[in-house]
Amino acid sequence: MKIAKTAAAALAAFLAAGCEKDVMLHSGLEESQANLVMAALLGEGIEAHKTAGDENTWNVVISEKSFAAAVNVLESRGLPRRARKGLGETFKKTGMISSPGEERIRFMSALAEDISSTISLIDGVIDANVHIVLPENDPFARNSLPSSAAVAIRSRWDVDLSERIPQIKNLVRNAVEGLAYEKISVTVFRDPPARK
Repeated sequence: MKIAKTAAAALAAFLAAGCEKDVMLHSGLEESQANLVMAALLGEGIEAHKTAGDENTWNVVISEKSFAAAVNVLESRGLPRRARKGLGETFKKTGMISSPGEERIRFMSALAEDISSTISLIDGVIDANVHIVLPENDPFARNSLPSSAAVAIRSRWDVDLSERIPQIKNLVRNAVEGLAYEKISVTVFRDPPARK
């Protein structure tokens, strides 16, 4: 009788394992992003695998029962990183003639995106957003408004970026012509510790 119960339990476990459903966690990722996602999940003991997607992209597939844990792990690490447009892509002309105002706005947006991408590469940074203000000053005016920049950084809970703020400010100052160091603000938002 005891052997029959053990065999029944083993059969039930085998059938349950065979019925596990796989779900697509992310699709259409560049291979480098898919690899980062895979490494994060496997590092936390969550089984995952890659499948080929459309047009040189990759999908990450996991077991349905691991879905909630996988989402929490990736959210805490800011993965996959959001796709950013570079200067060339954002700043390209779409019509035949652009107004100087349109050109200026496109330039500021593209520059901010490039700086944000660079800051996002710093160890411990999950995501970064840079906002640049380049006032349209009259060259003949006696007083002109200064340029300024605001940097918002989302960091991992276990990383203190306070010592790197001067380096981040220097990076922004050197990337934006005429921007003074004291006109750059950097705010770091640390994520709470990961839930177990």
